[in-house]
Amino acid sequence: MLIPIVMSFFNPPHPPADKLPFISHPGVLARLLAELGGAASVGDACGRLFMQDPALALLALEAIGQLHPGSQLADMGFEQQVARLEPVTIKSLAIASAAEQLAAPPHSPEALETGWRKALATAYFSRALAEKAGYPGLDEAWLAGLMCWLPRFARNAGADADAARQQALAALDRLPLRTFLPDVLRYINEPAQRLVDAAPLVRLALAAYRQTMNYPAWIPALPHPDTLLLAAPIDRESISEIYLAMGRAIDTLAGENSFRQAGEIARELSRMGRLELVAGGHPQDTAAAVVSLADSLASQDGLGQAIYLHRNPRGGALEGQSLGGRPTPPIAIQPEGSNTAAAWALLTRAPVVVTLDAPADAAVLDLQIIRQAAAEGLAAIPIGADSPVGVLLVCGSRQALSAVTANPLHYARLGELAGRQAQAGSAGPAQAGSNDQLAVKVRRAAHEINNPLGIIKNYLAIMKAKLGQEAPIADELRIMHEELDRIVRIIRGLSQDEAAPGPFIEQADVNALIEDLVKVTHPSWQSKGVRIELRPEPGLPPIACDRDKLKQIVLNLLLNALEATPEGGTVRVETSALVNHRQERFVEILVADAGPGIPPELAGRVFSPVESVKGEGHAGLGLSIVKALTQSLGGGITFKSHATGTTFQILLPAG
Repeated sequence: MLIPIVMSFFNPPHPPADKLPFISHPGVLARLLAELGGAASVGDACGRLFMQDPALALLALEAIGQLHPGSQLADMGFEQQVARLEPVTIKSLAIASAAEQLAAPPHSPEALETGWRKALATAYFSRALAEKAGYPGLDEAWLAGLMCWLPRFARNAGADADAARQQALAALDRLPLRTFLPDVLRYINEPAQRLVDAAPLVRLALAAYRQTMNYPAWIPALPHPDTLLLAAPIDRESISEIYLAMGRAIDTLAGENSFRQAGEIARELSRMGRLELVAGGHPQDTAAAVVSLADSLASQDGLGQAIYLHRNPRGGALEGQSLGGRPTPPIAIQPEGSNTAAAWALLTRAPVVVTLDAPADAAVLDLQIIRQAAAEGLAAIPIGADSPVGVLLVCGSRQALSAVTANPLHYARLGELAGRQAQAGSAGPAQAGSNDQLAVKVRRAAHEINNPLGIIKNYLAIMKAKLGQEAPIADELRIMHEELDRIVRIIRGLSQDEAAPGPFIEQADVNALIEDLVKVTHPSWQSKGVRIELRPEPGLPPIACDRDKLKQIVLNLLLNALEATPEGGTVRVETSALVNHRQERFVEILVADAGPGIPPELAGRVFSPVESVKGEGHAGLGLSIVKALTQSLGGGITFKSHATGTTFQILLPAG
């Protein structure tokens, strides 16, 4: 089985090199290679990446058209169609594009980056106009806007613009799909008056093109006259709103897809090849796979002195296990409450790096392992996917470990592949029995804890009744009552009983929740001389989520901001409603402090559970928990930091 996979990797069946006259954006291409390496199926993330690049989108349209010749593009969901393509086809497209780009890198990276931003802007605007006009093919409208700029991605674009446009038009004309997509380029330079009776797709895409062709210099308060004519009856105010939302969406996409040099594309291609080779092998058991991974990390990455900690199915402890005939390390870790890198790798399902640079922030056991190996740090890589079966610890220099920090997805995927044999099996009777016993113990503890909590809640109810609804502390009593209920739910959730209901999902009023948390933290920030400035957007839509998790996210960020802000400073908390480039709606939460900022050397590791910028023995676990909780709610977290403060941005789906 290994030989066919390797052959298909190095000899992509399609498309041949002479069919790749267009260049991809290096940042999007690098992310796509990282996403595909070792993957057994094509996920939605791949579809989104193909949709963010004109050259890649064209390749995907060709592949989709070959499978569905004569189909109406407007009736297709592009991302879903990409996800249905065979993984070998998608991987071949990405590999061929990367190989061609390495052979002939873009002549002007600056021009490519500018063209890519304009393409995204036009695509966003085209889709937004289509949604307001009730056009059924929203993905087709996005692609039409994107393809307005396909000529900019032609290899000869700088030499002959007209030849590049004809080349792009010919490529779109060859698509075996029913669509007016080629006409967008065919009539791109026609006067707007001549296009008023054109097909809706052409009018909307070219309206978007006229509005965004000078992006970002165009003043959003002044809709382009051609846009008003071609997108009628959409009004000026709607066009300005779309333009403003578009600017924020493009900034987000540009941040996710930073420009890469040719050397970085080559490294991503190499990593993908390595993952494909690992995925093609079939070790007899997980132990053999872990030995193979450890040998690979030592020989290729400079990460040696491997220790494998297997997760005991009976109690969940991480216990040392013999690796490749070496003696069993005398190590046992209970993950609950542990600050070791192994415990946090198990919890976060992601690699964790510890170095000797910050010994106060690291667990003693990690420091002992590093010093015994005469190394500068260690990396903990979880083995297995959804439910890791263990953790591999490897030691090395700061330089070798920096590769793990810079490419966590690659090393996480290596660990997933090494544990794939165990993932395919089911829990044995001993593990099932152990889980049942643990669930019984936790439920019993929850029952016992409920008794004193119930008494406290009763006394709170009596106090509230005596003081009345208009009492000055009525809100505080309500918050205390809710927090007691939250404690009960957290304890019950520890049972991990599959028969129990899932997270408690409810409609959460984000503004009200933040106001409650500001009241709860009032004594700490008032006594410190810090001020909290709230800027809630009125009429913010409620979001359906686990309210307890949302509280924990905001509370962690708020406490961190208060701790970082000096006396007399201000912590700013803002909320707003956003729409991204795919017209998905989000609620944005910004928490900004007035502290000294995050040092540049720690900025790339700020969400690591063993990194901290606080000093004084702080473990630095809060932000890793915030990230995990945010992702569990389907959201994302980013930050910006400078010498006068740090701002964290939370984006949560609004429906």
